[in-house]
Amino acid sequence: TTTSTSGEDLTYSQVASIVKNSVVEIVTEFTVQSGWYQYVTQGAGSGVIISPDGYIITNTHVIADETTGVPSSQITVRLADGTEYPAKTIGYDSDSDISIIKIEATDLVAAQCGNSDNLTVGEELVIVGNPLGELGGTVTNGIVSATEREIQVNSVTMSLIQTNAAVNPGNSGGGMFNMQGHLVGIVNAKSSGSNIEGLGFAIPINDALEVSKQLLEFGYVRGKTMIGVSFEEVSGSNYFFYYNIEPGLY
Repeated sequence: TTTSTSGEDLTYSQVASIVKNSVVEIVTEFTVQSGWYQYVTQGAGSGVIISPDGYIITNTHVIADETTGVPSSQITVRLADGTEYPAKTIGYDSDSDISIIKIEATDLVAAQCGNSDNLTVGEELVIVGNPLGELGGTVTNGIVSATEREIQVNSVTMSLIQTNAAVNPGNSGGGMFNMQGHLVGIVNAKSSGSNIEGLGFAIPINDALEVSKQLLEFGYVRGKTMIGVSFEEVSGSNYFFYYNIEPGLY
């Protein structure tokens, strides 16, 4: 897309105009079984178009069931012009909270990615997303409050960009843009509470793109190993005591 080529900052309205068509609304449906009954629940979030032929980056927690972690089989994407498409999941990774979904469309406006390593504290930002799952295309502004902030999200420690821009439920998966109109982060979390204000977080785009490339190429993120060990503590207070086993781990 057309962005600042001189490296000079654009105005908020110019950035919003450039990036608005690359941010989408996402609606999901999940069928829940409770005893004899089945019912359908809905979720909502945001996503960013990363290719003209319909690949979209979003958060895994936007498209996945919060109990099972499995992506919804019914994902609907709504573009800025109101056009809706069904989407399928190409790949997802819970640890990085990044997923790639795909719609069958062409000539879409893809975001131009920047370099999140170049962000500096105090730099101005624009956030575009779908707060509350009802207000698609909402634009808010703020600054980079911190870089490489270690935050725990869904029991996973992540290194995130912190911002004071307004971030609300539904913004997850949306875009964080610098003042040249470049995508520098994928919004994924906020701190909330009666005495908390202006604490939003985003996954650096460099990290998100590395995960995305692996999801597109392999369908999963390589390099994460598991050896399948389970254990429990052995002490005089459990049944191992009766087998005369030394205290430690079994």
